[in-house]
Amino acid sequence: MELSSLPSSAINGVFTGLTTLEQSVVQNGVEVSALSPPYLESKALTDTKALAAELCRQFYTLGWVSGTGGSIAIKVNDDSVPKPAQLIVTSPSGVQKERMRAEDMYVLSSDGYLLLTPSLKPCPHKPPKCSDCAPLFMKVFEMCNAGAIVHSHAMGSCIITMINPCSKEFRITHMEMIKGIQGHGYHDELVVPIIENIAHEEELLESLAEAISAYPKTTAVLVRNHGVFIWGDSWISAKTQAECYHYLFDAAIKLHQLELDWSTPTHRPLHSTNGSWECNGNFSRVLKPGFRSSDYMIEPSQRCVLLDIEGTTTPISFVTDVLLPYAHDNVLKHLAATYDSEETQNDINLLRSQIESDLEQGIIGALPIPPDYVGKDLVIASLVANIEAMTRAERNVPSLKQLQGHMWRIGYQSNRLVGVLFDDVADALERWHNLGFKVYIYSGSSRESQQQLFANSNCGDLRKYLCGYFDTSVGNKKEICSYLEILRTVGVDKPADMLFITDVIQEAEAARAAGLEAIISLRPGNGPLPENHGFRTIESLLEI
Repeated sequence: MELSSLPSSAINGVFTGLTTLEQSVVQNGVEVSALSPPYLESKALTDTKALAAELCRQFYTLGWVSGTGGSIAIKVNDDSVPKPAQLIVTSPSGVQKERMRAEDMYVLSSDGYLLLTPSLKPCPHKPPKCSDCAPLFMKVFEMCNAGAIVHSHAMGSCIITMINPCSKEFRITHMEMIKGIQGHGYHDELVVPIIENIAHEEELLESLAEAISAYPKTTAVLVRNHGVFIWGDSWISAKTQAECYHYLFDAAIKLHQLELDWSTPTHRPLHSTNGSWECNGNFSRVLKPGFRSSDYMIEPSQRCVLLDIEGTTTPISFVTDVLLPYAHDNVLKHLAATYDSEETQNDINLLRSQIESDLEQGIIGALPIPPDYVGKDLVIASLVANIEAMTRAERNVPSLKQLQGHMWRIGYQSNRLVGVLFDDVADALERWHNLGFKVYIYSGSSRESQQQLFANSNCGDLRKYLCGYFDTSVGNKKEICSYLEILRTVGVDKPADMLFITDVIQEAEAARAAGLEAIISLRPGNGPLPENHGFRTIESLLEI
């Protein structure tokens, strides 16, 4: 049964009756069994209750459960009972965790019914209360097949969520203790989702479940300004991973104090030679060492960045001197080799429709495509002639872009092509990602071509830093409505919350007219700009 559908007899979101038992009594306001079936007196259960108390005492010395905060839940290990059906031992709420004993623990059934509650203690002790985390524990047990869960209020697990207050993830790599996290090695990037805190722990249920669904590999979820939930398939795994997670949180905080970036393999300084990166809510202008006072570091209040490719992330020459010649040289061979495939037939049909439209409009260079029954050689020859005419005219034809994208994909996969990005792009994308920026691409090339470029770049696969891709199917890049459509698609209510970076003045003007903040990219090989154009300019994405 879902926790969201608990009956009215529940307390703290946990079932307080056991339907399979015939008798019950009310004790301390909680409905519990009046019977003591053998499984509530088993050695396995007794040992697990003692273990939970012992672990809480250890966790107290580590600062994880001080001030009565934090909690633990452990499934009673019984090889004769499938894990989903095993009993659950959990600590009470609002008690001194370092003073707990086995008899202070609550026992729950596998579906959340409260089977056993602690006895009342004399004043000044308060009446026992099951952990406020119980609904969250039950959800983790259900979704992750966990054997134990630790909820820590350690200072490090709180502070680490505050360093980058906009970030939805904690990321760290190249630290030995990452090897202690299930499914990870030294070279892997550990990613822990961060959810926002609310007043009552049980109200975190929905956001916790969403985080687990979105990050199926994770064994932890951070709660901003609060703490962390950590789980494993056994109490040993949960404890080991909790120790590793806390070590990594503390290490990241110390690296940050040393102005080193914990999220990069080299843990390089947070300050580049071009100046420092800061994080606040407005555009800040910071003088860069060795630069004129008119040069600034630009820090956007926006948390969405929309990037052009040519002349912004990638040299224009890579497109003109590498990608387009490759497509030109290989189009005939590609069409011949893949002619009967579903993908190529779809490409051909789209080109046919475009060419028929061109013929109706009297476009120079458009030639009729013969029917299929005359043979594929004549069809291919006619297609190639039309493609060459479109290319010479520098027409932005979506059907041609799609065909080129499919050819480039094969080139990347065969290592005949490697995407070229400016040296600062990878560092900027990684940095923005860690700061919680959402980055999107908007280019004249097809979305597949964009993804292939960033997946097979000279800096490795950078797709993990990108949230989405837009091509001219949303509209021409020089039209205002295109940017309004992107805003609607992304879900940005205020246009000024998105920053667009491009090398083309007309595109910047259209974006600004739509309400976006626009910046011009100055790169080697880019065209000249008119005087007094009125836009901020940057020479590197690291200036953002």
